[in-house]
Order: sequence, then C-alpha cells, then structure tokens
Amino acid sequence: MVHTWGNIQGQSLRILISVASSSAFLLFGYDQGVFAGLIGGDGFKDTFNSPSTKTVGTVTAIYEIGCFFGAVLTFYIGDWLGRKNAIWLGLFIMMVGTVLQTSAFTISHMIVGRIVTGVGNGINTSTVPMYQAETTKAGSRGRMISIEGWFITIGITISYWITWGASKNPDPNLQFRTPIVLQAVFGIITAILLFGLPESPRYLMAKGRKEEALEVLALLEGEPASSPAVQQQYALINKAIETEAAGLAAHGKITWRDYFKGGKPQTFRRLCLAYGIQMMQQLTGINAVIFYSAYLLQNVLNLERELSLIVGGCTGLTFFVFTFIPILFIDKWGRRKPLMFGAAGQAISMLLIAVLVKLSVENDNKAAGVAGVIFVMVYIATYSGFAWVATPWLYPTEISELRFRNQGTALATSANWLWNFVVVMITPLGAENLGWKFFLIFMCFNASFVPIIYFFYPETAGKTLEELDSLFYTTTKAWKLTEKGHRRADDNDFGPEAIGVGSASTAEDVKEK
Repeated sequence: MVHTWGNIQGQSLRILISVASSSAFLLFGYDQGVFAGLIGGDGFKDTFNSPSTKTVGTVTAIYEIGCFFGAVLTFYIGDWLGRKNAIWLGLFIMMVGTVLQTSAFTISHMIVGRIVTGVGNGINTSTVPMYQAETTKAGSRGRMISIEGWFITIGITISYWITWGASKNPDPNLQFRTPIVLQAVFGIITAILLFGLPESPRYLMAKGRKEEALEVLALLEGEPASSPAVQQQYALINKAIETEAAGLAAHGKITWRDYFKGGKPQTFRRLCLAYGIQMMQQLTGINAVIFYSAYLLQNVLNLERELSLIVGGCTGLTFFVFTFIPILFIDKWGRRKPLMFGAAGQAISMLLIAVLVKLSVENDNKAAGVAGVIFVMVYIATYSGFAWVATPWLYPTEISELRFRNQGTALATSANWLWNFVVVMITPLGAENLGWKFFLIFMCFNASFVPIIYFFYPETAGKTLEELDSLFYTTTKAWKLTEKGHRRADDNDFGPEAIGVGSASTAEDVKEK
C-alpha cells in the first residue's frame, strides 16, 4: 500500500510533490549562486592565497563537470533506481560535497568538494523535472515546472544576500564557509519530504508494477481506482507501454543503435531537440551573469566590492520577481513563442550591455556604467519573464518516449552542465581579455536561437505525455505543430479529449497542410 504524508491525495498531494521538487531546485539555485559572491571576498582570497583568475575559473567551473558526470550516471542507473531513489542518492552525495567544501583549506580540497557536490546535483536535475512531469496534469505541467524554475531564482537570491551578510563577519573563515554549509538545510528538507510521496506512476507501469501504479494514479486524482478518470489514464499509459513493448519484441533489447534511429518514432530527432534546448539555455549567457555577477561588476564596471555584492543581490531579486510571470501564463502562452520572444530580447540586451560597458570603461562614462547595470537587469528580466529558466528543464521530459525518458532527460541535463562548464570557465578570461566584446558573443547566440526554435521545436503545451509521444509519428515540420492542447475549465486532463491519438486536442497539430 502506498503511504503519503497525512494520507493526503488529489490536488493536495500534487501540491506537496511540487513543494518537494521545488525544494530540490531551490537547493540547485542556491548552489549555483553561492560561489559568485565568495570568490572576490577576503575570506576566500586569504584562505586560498589570492588565487589567479584562471584558478578561480577552474574552481568555479569544475562544479559543472561534477554535474555533467552526475547526469551521465543517471543515464545508466536512473531507470534501475527509480525517480525517488535517484533523488535521495543525489541529495546524499550533495551533502557529502557540502561537508568537503566547508572544510576545505586548499584549492585541491575545494575542487574535490565542488566535483562531489556537482555529481549529486547532476543526478537531481536529471530526475526532479521528470518526476514532477510524470505526476502532473497536462494542463498545469508547464506551471508546475515553472514553479521549480522560480525556486531556482529564490535559491540564487537567498545565496546572494547570505553571502553579502556573511561578508560583514570579521572572521574570514566564516565569511565563505557559512554560506556554503547552509545549503545542507535545503537538502535535508527535500529528503524528509520525499518519504511521504509516491513513486512516479509511469515509472511503476514501465517496470510492471501495475497495481501500485493504479493506486498512485488514484491518489493523484483523489478518486477510487475504479473511477472512469483513473481507469482512462491507466489505460492510456498502459497502451503506450504496450506499443513500446511490441517494438521491443520485434527489434529486441534496446541498444546504442536505437538512440540514433529515425523512422516514425524519430528517436534521434527527439534526443537532439532535448540536448539542444538545454545547450541553448547555457549559451544565452545567463550563467556568466549568475556565477560572475559580482566579479563582472567589480572588474569590468569597476564597482566597489560591497556595491557589487548589493547589485548582485538585486539581480537575484530581478530573477525572483520576473520568473514568477511564466507560472501564471506558460500553459496559456505555450513553449515556442515565449522562447523566441525571450531570445530576441536577450540578444538586444546583450548588444546594449556591450555598447554601454565600452563607453563606461573606455570613456570613463559613469552614466553608461549605470545604464549597463540596468540592462543587465533587463536581460535577466527578459530571460526570466519569457520562461527560459523553466522551459529547457521541462521540454526534454515532454518530448521523450517513455522507454527513453530517463535517458533523454539525462542526456539533455548533461548538455546543460557541459555547456555551463564551458561558459563559466571562459567568462573570467573572456571578460579580462575581450572586455565589452565578450557580451557580443552571447548576443549572436541569442539571435540565432529565434529561427532554430521556429523551425525545429514543436509546441508541447496542454498535451498529455502520451499525446506528445504520438506527435512525432506525424511530421518533422515543427512550424506546423504550433497548436496547444485544449485545457478544460477544471484542469482535468483525463477527459475524452485527452484520450488516444488523434483526439480533439491534437487534431490540428497532426494535420499536414
């Protein structure tokens, strides 16, 4: 029998799953932002003998390599562990890494701690969005993942202001160790919440644990297992699994060759789209801003240390405020349009930042420097408000086949961390050697994403995961798959329009024109 906290079910259970998932992403955000304010502080410099710019870049970016290997590890063991066990493993590894970082007195010790923490975060960021998507209704899936994205920004904001507060401590050791050790609090909260939550019903079905899956579906719906809504959803998932099982029976066990197949399922195309959306998220330049906000403000715009920390904290607040917008509208707007509008706005912002930094540094124009800081905020507001925080985490889960969902999501997450590493590694050197021209690189990337999304990325909003699976059997022309699924007034995705291929919600999507 499946047990939940207080025997809750229905909407209350879905909310608690969202709280636990968001807590895990709050930890992710905190871990992302906390090092940005530490690397320029006296405590960090005194402890590690004023490391060079290259060393700072290595210590900061090596975390992404740990995350990359965590995602790769999930590719191989995620389906064996299950969603909940994978998250627990990730949290445990992160706690070990936190202890190692907090106790570090040498660069090599800190590097090991960063890598270990990264491995745990890589596992969690590969698994949590998948767990959330597989337990959420189609009509609110975007909103729920956007809440996770919002909690990333809450974590970033908390880390910025805690770092600023800790910088006031006269003890240099406590200046940088206190912010690091506090991340353990969020990990412990997430681990405790998971004890009273069910496993993903789609994972249970895929593993043949059908009775348990039916029980979980009933809990998520808040209705008896015999109710039409639960039975319809059960039948829909079961049909998708049987179709995949028939394919396995015909072609044998999944091999590496299967990942590169086209044909009707378009497996390779889906994996490329999943990888691409996460890679694009990093090439927007957002983590150059997050990781090095204080560093860039201090060394490129020549702000005082404390002022740079305060402005860095304000960038976190900008994240916090504007990431809330997609929570309200993402399931109405869809996925494609916000990403395209956001990429265009980010390209314009990066161009203006480059011009203003040039005027500030070369002409000693303080007004241009202030305007540059403002457009950093505008860039962050555009990135956050147009759902670039959450959608790249959601999209791979939506488009992946059930049999490849763990692998597809893990592959996409590995792309995020690999390109995150590249961006974070080159940012100090790029800012130091290229100055204002460094921002033009990200302007070009953002501008290129508009046509890429238009021509290659189909709309996924409002459709069940099973319906999305059927879309790729129909056409490769993404610009023809722009219609969102219909959303019922009661936000119930189990009605007749959500059942089966070619339903009312997808009729226009799959129609070749």
